Amino acid sequence: MNSMLQAAPSLDTWTSIFLFAVAMGLFLFVMLISGGNRKNYPIGFLVLAFSVIIFQYVLYWTRYEEVFPYLVIFPPVCYYVTGPLLYLYFLNLYQRKVHFNYGIHFLPAFIILIPNLILWLKYLGFTEMKIHLLWLVQRPWLMIAHMAVYAFLIFRLIRKYRKGEGEYTKIRNKWGNVLVSLYGLFIIALASYYILVKFPFFNSEWDYSICITMSVSIYTIGYFIIKQPQVFDGEFYSQLFLPIKNKTDNFETSLMNELYEKLTAYMQSEKPYTDNELRLVHLADQLGFSTHLLSKVINKKSGMNFNQFVNDYRLDEAQRLLAENGTYSVKSIYFDVGFNNKATFYNAFKRKFNCTPLQYKQRLQES
Repeated sequence: MNSMLQAAPSLDTWTSIFLFAVAMGLFLFVMLISGGNRKNYPIGFLVLAFSVIIFQYVLYWTRYEEVFPYLVIFPPVCYYVTGPLLYLYFLNLYQRKVHFNYGIHFLPAFIILIPNLILWLKYLGFTEMKIHLLWLVQRPWLMIAHMAVYAFLIFRLIRKYRKGEGEYTKIRNKWGNVLVSLYGLFIIALASYYILVKFPFFNSEWDYSICITMSVSIYTIGYFIIKQPQVFDGEFYSQLFLPIKNKTDNFETSLMNELYEKLTAYMQSEKPYTDNELRLVHLADQLGFSTHLLSKVINKKSGMNFNQFVNDYRLDEAQRLLAENGTYSVKSIYFDVGFNNKATFYNAFKRKFNCTPLQYKQRLQES
């Protein structure tokens, strides 16, 4: 950052705008984390990282950094987590498997956290030891290279899985392009700062470019959360990305058909209904949908609610087992197909097939 004249701590128009962006970021973080959808957590923490970076810039510009010096070398930690967080979100968005060792991606951020911990201990009077690894904090181009690598990985992921004629796939790709473009602008703004700072014409207003791109990202994400919250849960509509001429009922019908086909194919191939603890949120998480979207697809396309829809598959599975395996125990079949209660299973079976499981088995044997 460029040097500033000695002055008393104070806010101006720009720093006030950035503080408002920080407040917005913290609000969005709480909304995304409290929403209950774990796939949104990476975006939530990404917004939090941006907010912390902007806040430290504001402390520096207003000279409040001298009063609250605790974040003075903390922004690099936030910079190093942005790439892994966004890449994790895209892996979830494109329903790619995330391995248990993904935490390795955050190792650089944890290393950069070490000098921060030492500094905080020094401020609190617990140690006078030398601040180790401080040289890493002072290597901005290493940080920029790290972020650029993740931007490339995200871009490659979008290109690899952008194929497909479905409306869901097309709009998901457009949303992905919005996010990766914002992140790319952020990296360019950060890199341009460290280039331009070496020129004599550089001034404090150039200094604001980084915070402007982060603020735009925060406000863009905030806009989607407020105006179209389903975008973070896998639900996309024509009103969000498509031109006016394409905003027709046929689009939503086509999208609903596509999602329902995906749902039924998953139910038939993976048989998640055999899980006795299956809930709407679990199935939604497996499919990459929001609970709201999954419930809407089931209601519109099947005319049933979630429990009725799942139980219908369980009953069909019970019918198949009774028909294919003459030695199958009727007494235990309810649990094997996903029911937790024998009475509920018998009542549901009788409503659908007009007989009990035992009567159905006897009819098969007689025929």
